[in-house]
Amino acid sequence: MAINLQKRAEAVGIVLAKRNIVAAPTVRVGAALDISGSTREMYKKGVIQETVDRLLAIAMKFDDNGEIDMWSFTEGFDRLETANAGHYGNYVNRHILDNAEVTKWGATAYAPVIKDMVRFYYGSDALSFIGRLFGVKSAAAPLPTMILFITDGANDDRAETEYVLRACENRNIYFQMVGVGSSSQFRFLKEVADSLPNVGFINFSSLDESDETIYDSLISDEFCTWVKSV
Repeated sequence: MAINLQKRAEAVGIVLAKRNIVAAPTVRVGAALDISGSTREMYKKGVIQETVDRLLAIAMKFDDNGEIDMWSFTEGFDRLETANAGHYGNYVNRHILDNAEVTKWGATAYAPVIKDMVRFYYGSDALSFIGRLFGVKSAAAPLPTMILFITDGANDDRAETEYVLRACENRNIYFQMVGVGSSSQFRFLKEVADSLPNVGFINFSSLDESDETIYDSLISDEFCTWVKSV
């Protein structure tokens, strides 16, 4: 497993070289995994585990500890065990599917989990008026942060989600939103991403793509431009 993870980290390095980044900057990495009812087959078939394994390679290159702060979400969310190289190949079963405390197979809302992620990195006042006005942040987030947000369906809370993402426009946090499935479900995410410099959007018809394709999309030109500027 370690060899496969190392190979994937090397694939990430190849993408960075294409983006003219010789040494990866230190960036905290967080991930939010959709576990609404429509994702059940992706979990059953191991697609989500494969996705986590791929994300771990990104963390190996960017995160100071090679870790990913993890969340799952339906209409609510759960803050999960941090993922690291030791979880390669086994994280999803151990910490999500076999965890009775994790809420599964519900509806889809983005805002609750995004709010919790922002509070995790920037403190409880991050989304208050004063926090947004003065950029209040906690000691937990002195570094730029990349959020990898994986979802297979449209959300039921678009206005609130857009509000939260816009409230983060001037923070050192980048949201890479990944929609899996028909592009018609993700017009909202694309519109928000087009209007904000720290929100990207990628659409895959499925996650059954090569590592090179996945990494080339996740580590986008926009993200690399953003990370150089913070």
